[in-house]
Amino acid sequence: MKILLTNDDGIGCEGIWALKKELETASNHEVFMVVPEENRSGVSHGITMQGPIRLRQKEQNVWVCSGTPADCVIVGLLGDLAIRPDVIMSGINEGPNLGTDIIYSGTASAARQGALHGIPSLAVSMGSHSKPFYYDTAARYIINHIDELLSLWIPETFLNINVPNLPHHIDEHRLTYPSRRHYNDQLVRFNAPDGHHYCFLEGGAIETREDDGSDWHVVEQGLVSISQIYIHPVVLQELK
Repeated sequence: MKILLTNDDGIGCEGIWALKKELETASNHEVFMVVPEENRSGVSHGITMQGPIRLRQKEQNVWVCSGTPADCVIVGLLGDLAIRPDVIMSGINEGPNLGTDIIYSGTASAARQGALHGIPSLAVSMGSHSKPFYYDTAARYIINHIDELLSLWIPETFLNINVPNLPHHIDEHRLTYPSRRHYNDQLVRFNAPDGHHYCFLEGGAIETREDDGSDWHVVEQGLVSISQIYIHPVVLQELK
């Protein structure tokens, strides 16, 4: 199987390397990586519309891209690399992408971009912010269940997968729906010596609505959450 890997945490994140290692251990997989050269967390589905995108090869079948996670997929599929993978995997993300996190997530956007091209695509995240991250556990789950995961993929969707951050083997999953998350962020403002006013976003504690069957609820139970996310915007009438 030909697999394209990307992420939003950048080339230095251990999660994507753990996934690459596990995939290459299964010798029937040909693995390619096109990954942001820097951390691009929270960029959502941004793409580079102005200026060039730089692509540099780091090692065999591994390239770094100056753009966003969605750019990485576009360059991998449409650029000089012209990779046509059987599946695209985005992650393993350092921390969760649960519920409304998907709106902001670069990890999710890369999988969405793959699905827009009609390719089965997975976004894979650790289900907790707490370190250490047990990436090997998550990677082994993906490898052991890859055929099952691909059977869950439906055209016009991507799979958003959150794996509990546990050191031991995990084998059980649930199909879930995205939870509702509330972000207690604050904008911190300050005056600089150059006379300008600046501000930055300071992340606060995240509150999650504890609905049964949501992705958050399932991960809290120690199970893998898999949500089938529709790639098209929908209007309220379609949800009734």
